[in-house]
Amino acid sequence: MAPVFPSIQSFFEKEIAVKKDKTQPTDPQGDTNDGFSEEELQAALHPTLHRWNPRLEYENSNIRSLIPGPGCRALQGRVVNFYQQPTPSKKPQAAKGCLKVIIKDDTGALMVRLWYANVDYKLRLGQLVSVWTPHISTNDLGSLTLHGASLVTSIFPERDSSCYFMVQDNSDTGTLCKTSIGYTDGKRLTSLMTLKSYVEGGHEVNDGKILVCVKSIRGRKKQIESYIVTDKKGNPLEKVDVNVFDDTSQATLTLWNHVIDSAASWRPSHTILLITSAAFRDGARPSISMTSITHVEVDPNMRDAEWLRAFADRMTKKEHINQPFPEDVFDVETATSSQNRILFNIADIDEFVRTSPSGSPLDSLPLSLPWLRCITELYTGYLSVLVTELSIIRLHQRNMLCCTECCGVPVFANATIARCKQCVNEIPLRLNPRLIGTLLDETGSLAPGKLIWSDRAWEQLLGRTAEQLVKSSTQALKYLEHRMLFLRATLLFGWSAEVGRLVVLGVSM
Repeated sequence: MAPVFPSIQSFFEKEIAVKKDKTQPTDPQGDTNDGFSEEELQAALHPTLHRWNPRLEYENSNIRSLIPGPGCRALQGRVVNFYQQPTPSKKPQAAKGCLKVIIKDDTGALMVRLWYANVDYKLRLGQLVSVWTPHISTNDLGSLTLHGASLVTSIFPERDSSCYFMVQDNSDTGTLCKTSIGYTDGKRLTSLMTLKSYVEGGHEVNDGKILVCVKSIRGRKKQIESYIVTDKKGNPLEKVDVNVFDDTSQATLTLWNHVIDSAASWRPSHTILLITSAAFRDGARPSISMTSITHVEVDPNMRDAEWLRAFADRMTKKEHINQPFPEDVFDVETATSSQNRILFNIADIDEFVRTSPSGSPLDSLPLSLPWLRCITELYTGYLSVLVTELSIIRLHQRNMLCCTECCGVPVFANATIARCKQCVNEIPLRLNPRLIGTLLDETGSLAPGKLIWSDRAWEQLLGRTAEQLVKSSTQALKYLEHRMLFLRATLLFGWSAEVGRLVVLGVSM
C-alpha cells in the first residue's frame, strides 16, 4: 500500500462558523464600539471654555468710564449684535475664527473681538455677558466707526489667561443693562420713530430707532426666490424672517446665519425689540435686516415698550365691535357745568397715556405739561377735531348702521332692535361707531371705531336720535353725510384707566 502524505490543509485548524444570536437587541446609536461614552463625544465635539481663576485684580467699570489703554477691567453688558469673521490660518495654535460682539450696558456700547479655536460660543441677542480684559483700545482708523461703540477690546480666552468671556445664563434676572443709551424716564428717546415713519423715509436718518413687537417667527430656510444665498466661501447661508409690527405698520426683520438662534427665545405679541441703524429694503412688504452697526435690544426697560406690549396684548384679544357706554364711571352733568374746562389736543392725550400708565406715579410726568400733574387717572376735557371721513351711506347699504354683540357673534342691522340668531332673543342695538371715520386736529388723528359714543353725543352730533336715523331715507342720509364732512366739532370726552378708551360724553358745534 502506498504511503499517504499529508496535504497543506491539514496543518491548519478548521474554522468553526459562529452563528450570531439574533435575539440580542442592538442599539446602533448607543453602541459606538470606540470605547467612548456619549458625554465624552459631546464634550469633544462641542468643547466649553475652561474654568478660570483670575490671578489679577479687575476693576468693575461701566462702558462710559472706559479709557483706552492697559488696565484690568471687568465689564458687564448685553449682546446687541454679533457676527463671525473666519481666519484663513491653518497653524495648530492659531485661532480658527473671531466673533465680533457688540455689548452695551446702561451707559454705552463696546465691541469685543472674541477669538476662538475650539470653544463654541452659543451667543444670542439680549444675552447678559461678562468680560474680563487687560486692555482697551480705540476702533481702527480705517474701519467704520460703530454707533456708540468706538472702543474695542480683543481677547482670546483659550490662549490668554488674563482675559475671559462668560455668558450669564443662570444668573440673569432680566433687569440688568436693560435701559437704552440716552433714555430718561418720562422723556421720549432721541431719534425714536414709528415704523410707518421709518418706512416712509426715516431710515435715511442717522441712528434712527424703531420700537417693534414680534408678531410671528417663520422657519429656517436657505432658498430665496429660486436662488441660494452664500457666503464668500460658497457655503449656503440660513435665514429666519421675523414679522414685526407697532401701532402704525408692519415689516419683516430678516436674521442671517449665527443670529437666527436668537429668535428661538422670542415670544410673539410679547417680545419688544428696539432696533437702531437697521438696513432697509422696500418692496411689497417692507424688510429690515442687520448690518455691522445695527443694535438690537431685546425687551428694553422703557415706558414706550410697556405701552407697545400692552397694545400687542389687546390685539390678541377679541375686541367688542361696539363697546357699551360706561354709565357709572363719568359724571356728565358735573363735567358739563364745571368752570374748569381744559382744551386738550390729541398729542397731549397720547403723551399723557404713554407716560403715565395705570399705577405709575404722576411725579414722572414731563415738565412741559404742568397741567397734567393735577389730573388723576379719571379725567374729562374738551377736544376740537375735524371730521374728515364718514361712512353713513356705505354702512346703510350694507345693513350695518347699528350693531352689537350677542353670544360671541356680531349682530348688524338698520334697526335699533334685532334678533340674535344663536339664542333667538331680541337685543337692543346701538349706532355703529364706524359711522364716523378719521378725526384729526393739528397734532394727530383718531382712527375709526376707537371711540365710545354715548347716546347723547350721537344725538348732538347727528341732530337726530338713533331711531330717526335708521328710518331716514337714502337721500336724507346722503345729505347728512355731505353736510357733516369736514365739519369742526368740539367733543366733551372722558378717559379712565379702567375703560382704556376715550369716551365721548357730548358734542358741540
